[in-house]
Amino acid sequence: MSARLSGLPELRLGRIPVAAQTRYLGDRWSWLESGSPSAPALLLLHGIGAHAGYYRYQLAGLADQWRVVAWNAPGYGLSDSLRTGTPGSTDYAQAVLDFAEAAGLDRFVLGGNSFGSAVAQAVAIHHPQRVQGLFLTGTGVGQRELSPERREAYQRRIERIRLGAYQYADVGVDHLLARSASAAARELATDLARGLHAAGVERAAAFRTGPFFSPDHADRLTMPVCIVQGEEDRVNPRASNADLLAAAVPHARFLELAGVGHLVDIEAPDQVNALLRQFAASTQE
Repeated sequence: MSARLSGLPELRLGRIPVAAQTRYLGDRWSWLESGSPSAPALLLLHGIGAHAGYYRYQLAGLADQWRVVAWNAPGYGLSDSLRTGTPGSTDYAQAVLDFAEAAGLDRFVLGGNSFGSAVAQAVAIHHPQRVQGLFLTGTGVGQRELSPERREAYQRRIERIRLGAYQYADVGVDHLLARSASAAARELATDLARGLHAAGVERAAAFRTGPFFSPDHADRLTMPVCIVQGEEDRVNPRASNADLLAAAVPHARFLELAGVGHLVDIEAPDQVNALLRQFAASTQE
């Protein structure tokens, strides 16, 4: 393991519930966890180019009050992949519930970055009774129709990961980060991308290029919602993502962080942890 990914909690493994195993190419979940098992649960969902290690600063910084659980999505880390090659919002929402059963989670505050933010919204839309609050960073809301440019960008991503995770990562991460991002953040983002598998990325990309558009279902997002946007996010620009969701969910809290890009959780961990701590505590009142 790279030194930049050391210091993480021990990787945990769990069995995909027997009744759910027909949906997967295996029977195993993997995740990272910190905090007391009896504490309120905070479930964190990583982006398409990362894995559970993306949330290293949240696992370290919030464990004093929370059971912090960072999943490896299907096809990421040691989590077995979804059987379908073209999963939609209901598939990923169900995957989170299958994972929650394996990890022993009932209700939880749900956080997600980028692809993980879209999955988190899907869970909150399809299974709102399980979600105490929704904390989104690098927010992606999907689209009713996919532009040729966006489809081409995802296709290039799939082609790169098929060549190998190092080749995928070594293309560079500058587009993910603010121009002033630290060398440590750049190195961590690169290492995270080197830990990917083609099966996970391909299915995540299929979902993100599908027709799921969360503002169309915003009436179901009745739980507390907090949207944290990096001012320099060039992956999911505010105007076509976070702003649309915030307009559709009037009670949502919206915050923009200056000098931060798409990966706010590793670019500005102290700010994010303070915001997430405050938000999560408010959902327990």
